[in-house]
Amino acid sequence: MQSGFNPKQSLRQKVSLNEQRFDVSTLPTDLQRVYHQLACKHGEDYALVFVFTVRTGVELHRAWHMTMLTSRILQQIKDKFNMHMTWDLGVIKLKFRVSDGGYELHRKVPYDYDSEFQDLYMKIAVALTEDRINIHQALIFQAETKKGLHTAKSGNFLRNLPGRLVLYPVEAATCAVIFFGGDSMDALVAAICGFAAGLIEYAMATIGGDAKLLIDVLVGTSTGIIGSLFYRYNGEDTCLAAVFLGTLYWFFYGTAFVIGILEIISGSLETGVVRFMAVSV
Repeated sequence: MQSGFNPKQSLRQKVSLNEQRFDVSTLPTDLQRVYHQLACKHGEDYALVFVFTVRTGVELHRAWHMTMLTSRILQQIKDKFNMHMTWDLGVIKLKFRVSDGGYELHRKVPYDYDSEFQDLYMKIAVALTEDRINIHQALIFQAETKKGLHTAKSGNFLRNLPGRLVLYPVEAATCAVIFFGGDSMDALVAAICGFAAGLIEYAMATIGGDAKLLIDVLVGTSTGIIGSLFYRYNGEDTCLAAVFLGTLYWFFYGTAFVIGILEIISGSLETGVVRFMAVSV
C-alpha cells in the first residue's frame, strides 16, 4: 500500500497511479443504487466518498468493535469532504444515512477481530483525509486490502478459515493461564474448547448469511458443555472460570467490559448496555 504515496516515485509511476479508476460495478447492489443517485445529484467524487465512508465504517467495526473510535474516523472523513450523512453504529447492526436521510443503508457486521485490518483501514482513511491519495486510489487500496494483497502469505493463512483454527486453541490456552490464573490442565481444557469454538465458527461461516449471528450462542454452549464434562469427570479440579474466560476472550466485542463502560459514560447507552450485558450473559 505504501507505493500509493511514495515521494520518490517517477513521474510515470505517479501518472499511472492517478489514472487508476475504481470499478463501482464491484459494489453490492444497494450501494450501487445509492452511488448512482448521489453521483447524479452531487457528482462522482461525492458519491465515491460516501462509498468509502460506508466501507471504512463496516470494516473497522468488524475488526475492533470500538464504536467511539470508528465514529471519530468517520467524522473526520465527513468533515473533510463536507458529507451530508449520519450513522448509527450498533453492536452488530449498522445504519448509514445520506442526503438528510434520503437514502439509508443497513449492514449486519459480526465481530471478527483483526488488528492488521484496523491498521490498514485507518492508514487508508488518514491518507485520504490528508490528500496523500485520491478517492479512487483509496477505494482500490481498500479492495486490495480485503483481498489480502497487502498481507504476507502467513498472515492470510492465519486470517482465514480453516488456517485460523490454529489460533483458537493457542489463544484460549494462553489467556486461561496468563490472564485468568489457570494451570496446565486448565490450559489443555481451554485449548480443546478453543478448537471446538473454531470448528463452530468455520461451520457457521461456511453456511453464511444470518448463521454467523449464532456463533456466540453456539460457542458459549459448547464451551460450557466441554468445560463441565472435564470438571465432572476430572475430580472437580478444573478451574471453569479460567477455561470459560480464556476460550471466550476471542469473542468479546472489543474487550466489551471496558468498552461497554466507556460507552455508557460517554452517553452511547444502547451499544454500551448491550455490549456489557452480552458479555455478562
